[in-house]
Amino acid sequence: MSDVERDGTDLAEPGPADIAAPEHGEITAGPAPPTPRRVDATHPSLLEIFTNPRGFFEALETEPVSLRMPVLIVLAIGVLGAISAYQLFAVLMGAMAIPGVEGLGGVFGIIGAISTLIFTLLLWVIYTAIFFVISMIFHGRGDFNRLLSYVGYGHLPQVIGGIVSLVLTWSYLSALRVPALATPQAITAWTLSITKDPTMRLTTVVGLLFLLWSANIWIFGVSTGRKLSTRDAAITVGVPVLLFILYSVYSLVV
Repeated sequence: MSDVERDGTDLAEPGPADIAAPEHGEITAGPAPPTPRRVDATHPSLLEIFTNPRGFFEALETEPVSLRMPVLIVLAIGVLGAISAYQLFAVLMGAMAIPGVEGLGGVFGIIGAISTLIFTLLLWVIYTAIFFVISMIFHGRGDFNRLLSYVGYGHLPQVIGGIVSLVLTWSYLSALRVPALATPQAITAWTLSITKDPTMRLTTVVGLLFLLWSANIWIFGVSTGRKLSTRDAAITVGVPVLLFILYSVYSLVV
């Protein structure tokens, strides 16, 4: 006989009745409460891109890459440009008194609007690709998609520029007297007179000014997204933007 049996001690596991109830006022551990969803307080306000672009992009560095807002920004610019293009193409094509073309102003306006929208989206990718390649000269490090999102955010000033240009274009075209053009030479001459009009030139100048504002923001976006110094980022952004502006100014005066 074992010592346990001799002592009369039972090794059976205690049942529910053997478990002592907690004393009054004693705190017992219950199931852990659900962990609340973490709200990222560091997510920057979109308006901060105007006042503190470096801080804006540095705050985004801690978050996963998201193209949702940049796409919406660039799409807004494209839609504004598409409306202006529709107005311009509709007026130009509506003035043609050439058989087979008459009455197609609206159709060509839609084609011009869609082309402008697509070109705006492509230009966003092209700018990003150019910045990405140039930054490789300075041994830039960083993901292309992140840089794409930063360049998209940097387009935000051009939304304002697009609104101003749309108002200028609408005010000019709404007061324009449209002649009946029956020859290709007349069409070319009249189209040239529109593009050289001071109001239409002003829309180009407005676009370039807001492009410069975007370029200033892009410098900080490229610096953060590609791990470059401010100087190297300024060269990366400044060279292609300056070339584009010089070409646009040349087109205005020639």
